[in-house]
Amino acid sequence: MFTYLEKKPMRWSLFASGLILIFAFVIAASPCLAAGQLKTYEEYVASIPKGCEPVPRECFEQAVKGKTFAMYDWAAWWPEELYKGFENLFGIKIVRDNYPDIDEALAKFRLNPKTPYDYWLTNPKSLHYMKEWNQLEMVNHDWIPNVNRYLAEDVKQASWDPGYKYCVLTTLGYDAYVVNTNFIDKKDPRMPSWKFVFEGGDVYKGKLVMRNEMNRVIGNTLKYLGYSLNSTDPAELKAAEEALLKLKPNIMSFDSWPKRAVMAQEVWVVEGVVHDYLALGSLIGPKNPFYPAYPPEGCLLSPMLVVIPKGGNNPAACHLFLNYLYRPENFATLINGVAYGHGHIQIEDLLTEQAKIWMTPPEGYRQKCEVLMPPAFTGEGEKMRASIWEKLKK
Repeated sequence: MFTYLEKKPMRWSLFASGLILIFAFVIAASPCLAAGQLKTYEEYVASIPKGCEPVPRECFEQAVKGKTFAMYDWAAWWPEELYKGFENLFGIKIVRDNYPDIDEALAKFRLNPKTPYDYWLTNPKSLHYMKEWNQLEMVNHDWIPNVNRYLAEDVKQASWDPGYKYCVLTTLGYDAYVVNTNFIDKKDPRMPSWKFVFEGGDVYKGKLVMRNEMNRVIGNTLKYLGYSLNSTDPAELKAAEEALLKLKPNIMSFDSWPKRAVMAQEVWVVEGVVHDYLALGSLIGPKNPFYPAYPPEGCLLSPMLVVIPKGGNNPAACHLFLNYLYRPENFATLINGVAYGHGHIQIEDLLTEQAKIWMTPPEGYRQKCEVLMPPAFTGEGEKMRASIWEKLKK
């Protein structure tokens, strides 16, 4: 259990079939209608794949009437066909805006509570603050029957949001590290422990990139030392500070998405979500040089959660999209593309072997990992971490 992390064929007469062919020809000739677009709720219900359920009429009609759907998420991450498929099916234009950093995005909502997004892909820290600021719509469970059906029961009760009242989990990332095997021997005896990162500078010679996120870096340092990444113990945080300042000369940069440096193979070790390097590593050449390391000490778990900001104009479209995403074939498309962990219970047979390898940590590993909790990013816990981060970034 997570601890906070985590068609029926229609039968037509020959006459009716002929009418449909004529109607299809008229639609194809019109540039205003997307191919395969559903125009009525009845067409939508009839199109639902076996094993899936439609949203209620009220949700469908509100979403379609809204015409656009404003999303706020990472750039160039999920498979594009998920967005295109939704647009083509429902005739709803997705207007996407991307953020480079979640804390920066959170500050945007703090400055403007009415920021007009219908959907934000974020993390438990932002969920905590957005709830505290009263800036989130509650999820209408009646409008997401596929999520209710296919989301694992332990995820539904994950302590970042028991009962998934304000968010829906999409993916679960392991924030550990990867090494480029063109330069690093993955049989190094310190691997896959965090010891390789913190004590292996003799091998990687300063070719290390750390996440440009205070809580992730300090949290994983605490795991290296054998402590909880949510620790608020001054002595434990002092030990983390000393370990990081000792490591500092070997850090090339702090970067949450070092794509250019990785592609140029200027980086040999990257601290970050390991799954990201399946797709990125495959762009380097036919043989992906990256090896995902799962430290036995554990690491930070990074759930990506969809929340519904109150400033949006079409919350029904967010529910419709989530219900569409949780269709098993669509969700399998997502996981085959990004190879992240997840909470969907019905896609195992639809996943590629490569995705299974990259998304699956050693057996029992999840229990060694932790999700960032409020004590670490509020009050004294945050103040002590900010002091460490300031010294590290000088």
